[in-house]
Order: sequence, then structure tokens, then C-alpha cells
Amino acid sequence: MPKNTGSFIFGLTFGALCGVVMALLLTPQSGEETRELLGKKTDVLRKGAEDAVERARESTAGFVERGRNIAEDAQTRLHGLHATEQPAPEPQPEPERAESQVQV
Repeated sequence: MPKNTGSFIFGLTFGALCGVVMALLLTPQSGEETRELLGKKTDVLRKGAEDAVERARESTAGFVERGRNIAEDAQTRLHGLHATEQPAPEPQPEPERAESQVQV
């Protein structure tokens, strides 16, 4: 899950909550009916937000675990290469090149 997904979910939830509140405040219902409906909608939205947060946590945990496995694999390979590494050969001097350019 990209790191902006959590922010998007929060923004979406917050925007939906604001929309519900505005719609309920502008409806021609009595105050008591509006408060009751607002309470129900808030509970529904809270539950949805909690579910979204839980899914994000689970997804993030999967990414962390996968990253940890990749890092351990890379470390194992690096140690394996280091253990089988042979000393580098001594650099050989380059042979002198004959000048093939003619000066004019």
C-alpha cells in the first residue's frame, strides 16, 4: 500500500463525515430526529474508518515483513559472497603501446 493511501482514506472518511453532518443539519427534520440520525451515521462511519485503519495496518505489516525478508536475503547473499571471495589478482602493468600516429 503506498504511503499516501492512509492519508487518502482519512481524507475520504473525514469528507464523508462532513458531508453527512451538513446534509443532516440542512434537512427539514426536528432536532431530536436529526441528532438521532446523526448519531447512527457517526457510528456507521466510525466503524468504517476503524475497518479501513485495520486493513491499512495489516497491509503495512505485510510490506514490512516482505522488506525484512528481502533485507535478510540480501545480507545472506552478501555474507556468502564475502566468504567465497578470493583475493583480487595483482594489477598487471599495461604493455607499452606503439605509437601509430604519424606527426606531420
